[in-house]
Amino acid sequence: LPPELRALIEGTAGCSPYIAGLIGKEGHWLSHALHDDPEDRLTEIISEAADLSPGDLNTGLRKLKRRAALLVALADLGGVWGLHTVTQGWTDFADACLSAALSTHVAQECRRGKIPGMTEEDAHRDGAGMVALAMGKMGAGELNYSSDIDIICLFDETRFDPDDQMEARAGFIRATRRMAAALNDVTGDGYVFRTDLRLRPDASVTPVCISMEAAERYYEAEGRSWERSAYIKARPVAG
Repeated sequence: LPPELRALIEGTAGCSPYIAGLIGKEGHWLSHALHDDPEDRLTEIISEAADLSPGDLNTGLRKLKRRAALLVALADLGGVWGLHTVTQGWTDFADACLSAALSTHVAQECRRGKIPGMTEEDAHRDGAGMVALAMGKMGAGELNYSSDIDIICLFDETRFDPDDQMEARAGFIRATRRMAAALNDVTGDGYVFRTDLRLRPDASVTPVCISMEAAERYYEAEGRSWERSAYIKARPVAG
């Protein structure tokens, strides 16, 4: 590698045990990635997240997280990317991970027949009626290295017959829990993102995924000002 890249890696690893550990695990990949534009490599990582099979999802997302963290950190510390590019790049990666986890676990529920009338194709196309809203820093494209991700999960009850809505709700709740576990659980490969579902309406008594109608009723009748104003930064990122 060129001398300036050697100095960057040596200085970064010397100051950050975390990055030093990532370099140890992903050194072969990094030696090739450093020859390319970081924007191209990040686009490649995001594409790989979308293509992960269900069996490879958990380990695959954690491997890609190691690579994304290395890439973003070195582009940041090397002065290649400014602050906005760093936070947006990290947010784009989080979006890709969340989308992959949501579509995978909603598709599994559809395959088991637990979301009435919906197929795996529906899950991969539009979440079979479910949406994950990014809130806070994630919603604003401002994630930093230590950020958790705040999301609200809803489903469109109008896509289901009235008699099927409770069954669909149960399926989306299971999918949401498994999606969060895929990102949040610490395994031998680490974790992807700490995932916080507590910004949803009336989180102390409601399940992790509720209908859009129930959310709307809550915000109209009981929602506090800060709960409504939180939507200034909200955006749909998956489903």
